[in-house]
Amino acid sequence: MSAAASPPHPTLWRTFLLTLPDLLRSQPWLSGGLLLMGAVQGVMPAVTILIGQWTVDGLGRLLTGGSANLTGLAAAWAGAALLTQITTVLTQVLQGAAADHYTLQVNQRLMARMQTLEGLDVLEDPQFHDDIEVLQAGASHRPLNLASSIVYGLRGVVAAASVAATLLVIGWWVPLVVVAGLMPLLSQQMKFYRLGWSLYIQGTPQAREINYLARVALRHEYAKEVRLYGLAAELQARSHRLTRDYLQVLRAQRTRGLLALLPYEVLSLAVTAGLFIFVVAQAQQGQVGAGSVVLVITALAALRSELSGLSETLSTTSQHLSWFAKLHAFLQAPGGVQSPAQPRPQPRSGTLRLENVTFAYRGQPPVLHGLNLVIPEGQIVAIVGENGAGKTTLIKLLLRYYDPTGGRIVVGEGPGAADLRELDLPTWRAGIAAVFQDFARFEWSLQDNILLGQPLNEAKLSAAVQGSGLGAVLDRVGPLDTQLGQAFGGVDLSGASGRNSPPPAPCTAAPAC
Repeated sequence: MSAAASPPHPTLWRTFLLTLPDLLRSQPWLSGGLLLMGAVQGVMPAVTILIGQWTVDGLGRLLTGGSANLTGLAAAWAGAALLTQITTVLTQVLQGAAADHYTLQVNQRLMARMQTLEGLDVLEDPQFHDDIEVLQAGASHRPLNLASSIVYGLRGVVAAASVAATLLVIGWWVPLVVVAGLMPLLSQQMKFYRLGWSLYIQGTPQAREINYLARVALRHEYAKEVRLYGLAAELQARSHRLTRDYLQVLRAQRTRGLLALLPYEVLSLAVTAGLFIFVVAQAQQGQVGAGSVVLVITALAALRSELSGLSETLSTTSQHLSWFAKLHAFLQAPGGVQSPAQPRPQPRSGTLRLENVTFAYRGQPPVLHGLNLVIPEGQIVAIVGENGAGKTTLIKLLLRYYDPTGGRIVVGEGPGAADLRELDLPTWRAGIAAVFQDFARFEWSLQDNILLGQPLNEAKLSAAVQGSGLGAVLDRVGPLDTQLGQAFGGVDLSGASGRNSPPPAPCTAAPAC
């Protein structure tokens, strides 16, 4: 699923049915309490409306010599207001706590899924890469936003239903007529809200290009090139041009959406006005009291407001569910390179033999075609060639980041030789060290950069420090627990920062640990 694609409504509904149990399971008591608070808040508008009706009718009875417990009604109104405030505060507390647990769960699931993708074939697919970036950007706030939307959605449904129920005092048919008159407007408002009010939440290629230009202009890793080649003005001009054109498209969409709302607004107004006229006529004939007139006025305004808010909440929820639909698709996406279920034993010999190896990246012509090569164990080999000749691709095949599209890579000699695809992948990679052209820099301590996840062994750690030449550097940068990287206030081994600086020397010695 591409980042630009919006899942159809059945997909969003299925996503909701998948996501809600996850949210509930992450913290059952918190999530249950959160839903309860939403339901209680939803009932409060109807309670307040009924108290208003009873109060007005009570005042009428007092003016005609009757009796009414206005003190009790005032206390009931104050209690309802207090309960609303208490549930609002509790909702915010529970919402934050439940979302924190769910965010942790989502991040753990993302990391666990990435661990199962052992090759680069999936990760380097542009469409898949776009989705991963969207998931990473949303993992910190989408669970919280969805939890909030679910609570407010539940509150809106309960509030609309309970407020509509108060109209039963006028007649059984009244809530049905009012809801029937307002539902078309609700449906159109949802379509309008789905246009999205913010340029930056759109998933279109234009919006992604605008966001990319902003990253290039603002992010540290592009800063040297932007300043060296004077790109700032060009980036700003291009961003302004694209944004201006894109905003014109959005304005046209929103104008059409607003015009489409007008007939439904007229219909809802006609229904509510007709009901108001009917109740006033009933009051003039003495069939209903003044409190009923107040109830209708208040309930119609509240119902319209609740349904409008509910449509916006549902539209916002659909945006969050689109992110979760992408999450579920990512978690269920078929992997590419995988370890075999029953790997063959690791060959004793380290000789490598490429037999008629052909490889092409997805949708591209072959980079390697019919390559035959033997690298005997213990031999030092330099591979030299022009840019694009396939040097890096060959290394990626030897590391089994990809599998050949034709031919095979054989490890070992004689009866113990095996196709690389038949070997246990983590075991194979554990015996390999590599420093890539586009290397990663881990902003951890020096020691963590040497160990790279391996358990601490003091003897091996010392050997790695001395063997890599790091020992001579420690006097300058400090002890092994020294933090690297400017992001955390650390030092830089090369004396410079950025993605083009030389890699820390200890990383090349990781297998020794």
